[in-house]
Amino acid sequence: MIAGICATCGLPKELCVCEDLGRETTQLSVDLDTRRYGKAVTVVHGLEASPDEAEKLARDLKKGLATGGSGKGGVIVLQGDHRKDVVRLLQEKGYRVR
Repeated sequence: MIAGICATCGLPKELCVCEDLGRETTQLSVDLDTRRYGKAVTVVHGLEASPDEAEKLARDLKKGLATGGSGKGGVIVLQGDHRKDVVRLLQEKGYRVR
């Protein structure tokens, strides 16, 4: 396998659109949940990416919202009620959100 060719689509790495297609076909849902002592948390479900990509997206969301949280197993949990802002940030990154 040549280092400059994508294994999935066969295009050169510079022209590869596999990651963008994955984002467009993934349907994410943003919900509000309550945890211990009635604390609100924003939960993002439906991320079918690798664990590293989920952690990276969680890190970007936490930085953009200036809040704490985690991203494990395709689920991102953010402290506080940030539903509108999370939807906006995810749509800017190219994800479909319902």
